[in-house]
Amino acid sequence: MVVQYIYFAIALLGVILFLFLNKKLFKWLQSKISKLENNIFFGRTKFSQFFRFITPRREKHILSFVIRLLKITFIFIFFIFYLPFLFSLVPQTKEYADVVLGYIKKPLIFLYEGLVGFIPNLFFIIVIFFVTKYLIRFLKYVTTELEKEAVRLDGFHADWARPTFNLLRVFIIAFALIIVFPYIPGSDSPAFKGLSIFFGILFSLGSTSAISNIVAGVVITYMRPFKVGDRVEIGNTIGDVTERSLLVTRIRTIKNLDVTIPNSSILGNHIINFTKNASEDVGVILHTSVTIGYDVSSNDVIEALKQGAKNTDQILSEPVPFVLIKSLDDFYVNYELNVYTKNPEKSAAIYSILHENIKNELHQSGIEILSPHYHAVRDGNNLAVPPSNIPDNYAKPGFKIDK
Repeated sequence: MVVQYIYFAIALLGVILFLFLNKKLFKWLQSKISKLENNIFFGRTKFSQFFRFITPRREKHILSFVIRLLKITFIFIFFIFYLPFLFSLVPQTKEYADVVLGYIKKPLIFLYEGLVGFIPNLFFIIVIFFVTKYLIRFLKYVTTELEKEAVRLDGFHADWARPTFNLLRVFIIAFALIIVFPYIPGSDSPAFKGLSIFFGILFSLGSTSAISNIVAGVVITYMRPFKVGDRVEIGNTIGDVTERSLLVTRIRTIKNLDVTIPNSSILGNHIINFTKNASEDVGVILHTSVTIGYDVSSNDVIEALKQGAKNTDQILSEPVPFVLIKSLDDFYVNYELNVYTKNPEKSAAIYSILHENIKNELHQSGIEILSPHYHAVRDGNNLAVPPSNIPDNYAKPGFKIDK
């Protein structure tokens, strides 16, 4: 009996010795880490490009945390295996040693049996992983060649290659996960099923608008109404497309404001693309209107408008600008000047210069830019027609006063 207690005391000294050595060891490691000035693990060539944000100071904190975690883990493992041995030395605590040892053996046996049973499923998962990996690589190669136009498919545009690859990659990975799911340990447990249903409902309720934007983004991608860099008008927003994704499209207006538009809103609006046809020979047409009274010759107005267009930079001389008489209103004629340009993204500046030149040309021609209004009193007024059209024997009537 005495010998057993002596063994028990020696075993207790072993615990104290272990704790002392453990403390000394990890204290020494901490002192070594505190003296580090450069990255050890994250400074290597393989890791540096992925962990650029980890500075030497941050690496010290990470290594210190790992060492503290290892210290606690060693102590925990030591007591798990040493306590049953310690209790078995004394008869009064021997039965507790068997109980503690049983508590330790049960989860270890469960983990061992589960690991051995999982080995066939693990091989199946590995095969699916590599098949998926190399299938995605093959698709990436094909879509890259399509994007470079090294390979051509009838009806398939080069700008479809990248989004098509992204969509196929998502579907392939999702399909692979569906196949692998039954082979994951615990996938058939009620807790795992309940958790899957909970997250599925949570995702479906919280992502309705996101899914509608994604679907709209896919539709817009294959509609090809615009591309990055195009000048477009979507709803009441006019600007250049700076970014296009599955969820949103970003436009920078002429006032240098960034506007983010959900793709579902774009799909429900009309889209005007000013850039798409600008690269063609004729370019796109810019137009502006001016109203002049009936007493001015239409030929004079049309010539002045065309001359103003010719004096404006970034307006094409061929095809020549043309003027349409849009309407004959009650008091004036509505003239529309149409000009061609290949720089629709500079339309605001072109319009400003064009309006200035039109004003100058009309003034030089002696034409007032007015929209006159007349009352029904004609006595004492000339005819509101060009002077060349007034009859030779016409005399301006005087005012009539009835007594």
